[in-house]
Amino acid sequence: MFPYPRPDRFALYVHIPFCVRKCPYCAFVSQELRDPAYADEVVTTILKEASCYAEREPWKSSSAHSLFLGGGTPSLLGPATVKRLIAGLRERFNFTEDAECSIEVNPGTLHDDLLDAWSEAGFNRVSLGVQSLGENTLKTLGRIHSADQARKSWQKLRESGSFQLNVDLMYSVQTNHAMEEWRKTLDEVASWSPDHLSAYALIVEKGTPFAEMEASGKQVRLDEDEELQQMHSLSGSMRQVGLEHYEVSNWATSGCRCVHNTSYWDGGSYLSLGPAAHSYDASERRRFWNLEDTRDWMDAVSINGNGVGGEEILTLRQHLEERIMLTLRMVHGGPENELEQLATLAGLLWHNESLEVLLSTSLVERKQGMLRCTERGFYLVDEIQAQLAAGLG
Repeated sequence: MFPYPRPDRFALYVHIPFCVRKCPYCAFVSQELRDPAYADEVVTTILKEASCYAEREPWKSSSAHSLFLGGGTPSLLGPATVKRLIAGLRERFNFTEDAECSIEVNPGTLHDDLLDAWSEAGFNRVSLGVQSLGENTLKTLGRIHSADQARKSWQKLRESGSFQLNVDLMYSVQTNHAMEEWRKTLDEVASWSPDHLSAYALIVEKGTPFAEMEASGKQVRLDEDEELQQMHSLSGSMRQVGLEHYEVSNWATSGCRCVHNTSYWDGGSYLSLGPAAHSYDASERRRFWNLEDTRDWMDAVSINGNGVGGEEILTLRQHLEERIMLTLRMVHGGPENELEQLATLAGLLWHNESLEVLLSTSLVERKQGMLRCTERGFYLVDEIQAQLAAGLG
C-alpha cells in the first residue's frame, strides 16, 4: 500500500469514441459518427459500466473531484444525450460539491443548444481544440474547422460566461510558414485571455497516417532547433499575459489549474469509462484498461458489467519510475523524500551518480525539500527522467 493524494477522491474520465473525421496524427480510439442512435447506445453502455464500478471499492467509498469528457469529439453528443449521460453519472457516483466538470470541444461542432445543455448538466469548464490559427497548419493537421470558426467558437464560449475556458494548441508541425503561423497564433490566443492553455508538441504515433508519411521520407515534425524556438515563444507569450507555467505543457491563471489532469500527475486514482479507457487504483498500484474496439467493449459490458481487456500491478520499481516521470513534469517538482522512500521500498539506491550529475550540471535542483527541473532542464525533461531511472541500479 502506498500513500497517495486524497484517497477519498478520484478523477472520473469518460471516453466518447466519435469524430466528424479522424485527424491524420491522432492515435486515440475513435470513429466517424454516422448515426446519433449509435451514440445513444454507447452512452447507455457507459452508464452500465458506471453502475458496475459504483458498487466496487475504491470508487464506492470515495468521491469524484473531477469529471472529464474526452475523445474523440464529445461535443458531437446531442443536448439530450449529454444531459442523460451526466445525470446518470451523478446518480451512480458521489461528486464533491466543487467538482471540476470538463468537456472537450471541436470548434466545428459548437452551437447554442449545446452551451445550454452543458450548463444545465453542470459543466463548469470547456476545453476548445483550436490547435492553430494558421490555415496551413490546420490543413496539415487535417482539422475540420477553420481559424475563423475557432475565433467564433471562442467568442461564443466567452460570451456565455458559464465556464472556465482552456485552449488546446499543437506545435512542432512541419508546414509552410510554420514559425510565422505559430507566432501569430500565440499573439492572438494571448489576446483572448484564456483561463488555461495546454500546448503539446506533435508526436508521430504508430499506425497513423503521419507515421506512414514519415516512413516514406516526408518530414511531418519540425527539427529540434525549430521546436525549441516554438517552445520558448510559447513560454514567453504566456508569461506576458499572466498565465503561470505549472506543468510541462500547461499554463493557468490563478485558481484555474486543471484539477483533473493534476490528479494524474499527483499519482491519484482515476476511473475511466468507455472503449480503450485506462484506469488506475492507486491503493493497489493497479492499472487496468478497456477493450479498444467499441463493439467488443459494448459486448463485454453486456456480459461482465465492465469492458476490461487487461490489467497489471505496478512493480515497486515501475511505481518509482512513474513517480519520477510525473514529479518532474510539474514546474514545482515534488518532495524528494517521497521518491527516496519509494526507492528504499524497492531496494534501489536513490542517491546515485545519475542524480549527482544532473544536480551538478544544473539540470535538476533541490529547493526547500523539493526536487525539480531547472528552467534549462525543463526543455530536456524526457532525457532527465530516463537518466534518473537508469541510475537507480
